[in-house]
Amino acid sequence: MTYCDIHTHRMPVHPEDRAIVAADIRRPVLNPSVRYSAGIHPREATADALPLLYELAKHPLVTAIGETGLDKRHSPPLAVQEELFAAHIRLAEATGKPLIIHCVKAWDELLRIRKTFGSHVSWIIHGFRGNGTLAGQLLNAGFYLSFGLHFRTEAASRAWTAHKLFAETDNDDIDIRNVYATLAASLAVTQEDLSQQIAENLADIQIR
Repeated sequence: MTYCDIHTHRMPVHPEDRAIVAADIRRPVLNPSVRYSAGIHPREATADALPLLYELAKHPLVTAIGETGLDKRHSPPLAVQEELFAAHIRLAEATGKPLIIHCVKAWDELLRIRKTFGSHVSWIIHGFRGNGTLAGQLLNAGFYLSFGLHFRTEAASRAWTAHKLFAETDNDDIDIRNVYATLAASLAVTQEDLSQQIAENLADIQIR
């Protein structure tokens, strides 16, 4: 059975598991046994790092752009975050790589941006903890949802039914296999079925 961690800041516990590790764009050290995402977190939204991001995004081991997005809990101002987010969207389009998105208390803004830009690449909300209603809105807008250990069952169920669900460990010091076990139990499916569906979802978003 294959396990995939769509967003993590740590190397996988089991080398045979698939993982997309968030790279440090200022000091990138890329291990050929894993794949990476490259982005500027909205809490650190500053354009001075964009040249580093553009260069790293070309690397064949970088298979996703992000994490990027919007966070109303932290500075810089939302307008600055939106400008940097737009740069990530254009980069994702140019490279054909999916977006890993961080969003906190800025869902209306995110949905507006999605509608404004449209997209030919996949947009994945990482660490989604919202309710089923919000999950439905995002899924209808074309987003994928990724879940860690903390999630609402109705949201995960909607994403599972829509075939737009992923699993992750993010910053947590946990094994992705524990996340799979928790998600599968919540969805009342086997871990094998969950693994197969996530593998199909990965193929859909063209993660290499």
